[in-house]
Amino acid sequence: MNVYSHIRGLTPAALVLAAVAGLAHADGNDEAVSDQVIVQLISGASIDQFNSRYCTSTLDSIDGRPIYLLQLPQRMTHNEFELLVFGDPDLDKEELNFTASDPGGDTRSFYGSRSANDYQQQAATEGMNVPEAHAITTGMGVTVAVLDTGMDADHPLLIGRAVSGWNFITNSADTNDIAQGVDTSGNGTPDEFVGHGSMIAGMINLVAPDANIMPVVVLDSDGESTSWRVAKGIYYAIDQRVNVINLSLGTSVDTFVLLDAIDEARDHWITVVTSAGNFGHNGPEQFPAAMQDNRTIAVAAADLEYHITEFTNLGNYIIVAAPGVEAVGPFVDGGYQIGEGTSFSTAWVSGAAALIHAVGWDHSTGNVSKIIERSARDYVDLPGWLEDQAGGGVLDVEAALFMHLEEPGCPADLNDDDLLSPADFSAWVDVYNAGDYAADQNRDRQLTPADFSAWVMNYNQGCP
Repeated sequence: MNVYSHIRGLTPAALVLAAVAGLAHADGNDEAVSDQVIVQLISGASIDQFNSRYCTSTLDSIDGRPIYLLQLPQRMTHNEFELLVFGDPDLDKEELNFTASDPGGDTRSFYGSRSANDYQQQAATEGMNVPEAHAITTGMGVTVAVLDTGMDADHPLLIGRAVSGWNFITNSADTNDIAQGVDTSGNGTPDEFVGHGSMIAGMINLVAPDANIMPVVVLDSDGESTSWRVAKGIYYAIDQRVNVINLSLGTSVDTFVLLDAIDEARDHWITVVTSAGNFGHNGPEQFPAAMQDNRTIAVAAADLEYHITEFTNLGNYIIVAAPGVEAVGPFVDGGYQIGEGTSFSTAWVSGAAALIHAVGWDHSTGNVSKIIERSARDYVDLPGWLEDQAGGGVLDVEAALFMHLEEPGCPADLNDDDLLSPADFSAWVDVYNAGDYAADQNRDRQLTPADFSAWVMNYNQGCP
């Protein structure tokens, strides 16, 4: 017998109590997808039994994890659902499915056609010392997942750069960046963001020309998505063993489904790079960029003279800025466009992260983030009141690589005491059991018993 029939007998006061005791709530600026909830069950719990208790139905699930998108029964509110499931021993957590989109704000993403020469010679790359960085590495062997509108794989610049990805809108392998004829934002202009993903992919390619790009479609061609779809894209990228995830998107809600996905990516030594948003210095925080504990490399926008831009979001979670104006990238149908916004700043930093992953050892999120922040170039004329809101400065790709190579990390030193001793074996066992990719000693992007043999070899070789 299900418990839904009992909800109609509750008093209004009881329903208010349910709202207060609820597991997840949004502020007034956020939109939830009607009649949908995301639930995470404890390990081993049955979603079929859970659904039978509450008359919910499964719309979707995350592969290999007990996380589900559910449809509420007709006329059941989220507050009522919260009251019903409160205390259910099979439930770990639940929340609404919220909208997500491009970084937003009042800046224009694309505003003019450009040429291939404009793309190759754009001033931003010189200012970030990208040509000098290519003397060290061009990103060979690294894969960057671009969670966006897709990618025009037939563009002359991008031919041969893509590896197979997935489209979470059409649920197919077709990741082409095309107009879908949708006006999801409801502003009367459809397909406003077709080409966005192609530009992001091309700008990453300019910094890391030998890195692979994996297009993962989570935004429709109007630049809209949901927290569920973005989380599915992150988990997909994790399972495909990528090195870097680019998220030129955001939502104003801090959701568990995105937080947990990013935490799992961190455990896999995947660097997640996120857009701060284009709502101004005091604009509403955008997630995942604004998540606590610097879970991602949150990127703000600077101009080409190393000033912070007026349109960029800022906060104590920012790690670095990168040029977000006069950004030129490949567009659909073989052309090139110019644009502005933190979307493009994020692409530059993802490219830099890809280069860092191509050399040295320690590619943990914390270390990659630290390198990018500490090697950054100082801002010009940054107001004093913004000094703790704008990160380390403006991205310097060559300096980041030099810093990383100066301290490449020691694979076998798992307890980080700068010594090799038998205690490192215990530390290896601990991180292996925890699923931390510090235990991936043979660097094959998976944890297997072969990593122990690799640890022994690394131990005997000593530290660089």
